[in-house]
Amino acid sequence: MDHPYSAPKRGLGQNFLVSPAVARRIVSALPPATGELVFEIGPGYGALTVPLAESGARIVAYEIDGELADRLGEQCMRFKNVEIRCDDIRNVDLDGVAAELTDERYKIIGNIPYHLTGSILLDLPRLRRCEVAVLMVQREVGERILASPGDRACGMVTVFLRSYLEISRVMRVRPGSFRPRPKVESMVLRFTATGFDTAPADRDKFLAFLKWSFSQRRKKLRSVYRRGRGMVDATDFYVRAAADGCDLDRRPEELPLEDWFRLFSVFRESAG
Repeated sequence: MDHPYSAPKRGLGQNFLVSPAVARRIVSALPPATGELVFEIGPGYGALTVPLAESGARIVAYEIDGELADRLGEQCMRFKNVEIRCDDIRNVDLDGVAAELTDERYKIIGNIPYHLTGSILLDLPRLRRCEVAVLMVQREVGERILASPGDRACGMVTVFLRSYLEISRVMRVRPGSFRPRPKVESMVLRFTATGFDTAPADRDKFLAFLKWSFSQRRKKLRSVYRRGRGMVDATDFYVRAAADGCDLDRRPEELPLEDWFRLFSVFRESAG
């Protein structure tokens, strides 16, 4: 059934969830509790917002489309625990907003536009107060994130996210659950902020290191690091890596997480 509101804006990547059954499963995967803070990304017509509000949680929803934000605000007026903010989520410091609203940790939920998936996902490990996030992504992206070391699908995003978050699949969502129908299937993932105690504390530098390491992903790491790109002395790096038991004769997708942590530590020592 078509929604009576305005036509989707292509530039915003709008595909609205219209299946109540799917919405209920997504919300139950969070799940929201009375009084806790939940940020919603891209609420659209409120498919998730209403069941979230009914849980009694405090909902702050960010919608970039001003018209939709106004309409959803009117729709949710009966809920005292819902606030709709018109803003681009990429410009919002969720940790900072949460600090103004509560002393507790918070949760995130959302059906994020495909073209924003990368930037939003890479921000998750940086959110120190986020406890759980349940996000819908393109199925292909979800499968890459769930890939294990050794799989060709394992990439930089996979390693970075898995270094700080436990990730599980909630469900697949078929195109018929949206209006308009996307051309691809979607997947809902649950991210829990537990991670590994040995993961690098400097997450930004670790991400930069991973980007460099995966810049020529079909080559062995020894070839990728050969020149150093001014970041490190290659010879010193090789010597230190070998002494620490790091195998540079493997391709980046083949390295387990703990090996990445050790290799980054060697890199920091070699870079001075």
